[in-house]
Amino acid sequence: MEYISWNQKLINRLVEIVKTGILLLDQQGVILLINEWAEELLGYSPGLLIGQNVEVLFFPEDTRVFLPNILKITESGLGFEGEALLRRKNGDPIFINLSTALYKEEVSNRELIIFTLQDLTQLKKLEKDYLDSERFAGLGKMTDQIAHQIRNPIASIGGFALRLAKEQRTFEEYTRYTEIIQNEAKHLEYIIDRLAEFTQGPLARHDALTLSLIFKETQKFFQAQLEAKPFKIRFPSLETLSPIHFYGDLALLVRALECIIQNALEAVSLQREVELFGEIKGNQVTFRIKDNGEGIPAENLSLIFDPFFTTKFNYLGLGLTMAKRIITDHKGRIEVDSEPGKGTEVVVTIPRDRRREIRTKLL
Repeated sequence: MEYISWNQKLINRLVEIVKTGILLLDQQGVILLINEWAEELLGYSPGLLIGQNVEVLFFPEDTRVFLPNILKITESGLGFEGEALLRRKNGDPIFINLSTALYKEEVSNRELIIFTLQDLTQLKKLEKDYLDSERFAGLGKMTDQIAHQIRNPIASIGGFALRLAKEQRTFEEYTRYTEIIQNEAKHLEYIIDRLAEFTQGPLARHDALTLSLIFKETQKFFQAQLEAKPFKIRFPSLETLSPIHFYGDLALLVRALECIIQNALEAVSLQREVELFGEIKGNQVTFRIKDNGEGIPAENLSLIFDPFFTTKFNYLGLGLTMAKRIITDHKGRIEVDSEPGKGTEVVVTIPRDRRREIRTKLL
């Protein structure tokens, strides 16, 4: 078999084909060499990164822990491989797959560090497209239910509007009919808003949160209902909650709890109550929502997260579907334990910190 020599031109051509960025660093992280693909990927002009420290490519929060850990792992001879969020020259973020290795020069015996970069932008786009397709798949299967939900208020609005237009009415009748039209219009607006929320829900952000903050914001949402009706929602005492931070999207997590609590309130009769709990153990955050209502029949338990499933008249049936989507986006899970006549308990768990230890703790 003919032997092919690995000359520099061939190596450069192969690197170009596989679209891999390569950086060569000294042990202080100073960039000594960089190939054209890496410069293009990161948005730098040729040669501009030479002599700069590699930390210029990382966001400030990652230069304190993540980057030092990568360098330490590499210097140990193990090498690092995983996703990283780098900063392009214009400040835009870019997801890449980063691999590192230690390289020893034969002449000087100096140890150098190799960074190889592969663009994950397209992969992330495909992942988002997949999530969006799942989101719309549920909607596509439920067109009949959507049409039914919208048809009812439209029929009422049209019918009572015709009565007002065709016949003379007393002041009392006029008042009653216009009130019905207004209520049905509000109901139709509600349906459209919930459908928009269902199909266009944003991906979760990850900010530092506490259990107290989550329950405070949730309580605000139900304050008016608690003042107007005799049912009870027992929130945990804020002083007893763990002060440990966890990471998630405040608005979305509160929305998920709102959906679950609202569903529980609809299941209990007046004078009954819904009780909330929250705790953090290890890397797990747990919320529990418990009611003493009538419970869920066994035949319906597997259907409660399906879009538009509801056993209540004039309800849309998207609340628990929304809650599950939000919790799934947080890489968590939602479980329901219910027994007819004894009530229902919903348990929500999410990871306290989705970031790997390499990003949060110096090695």
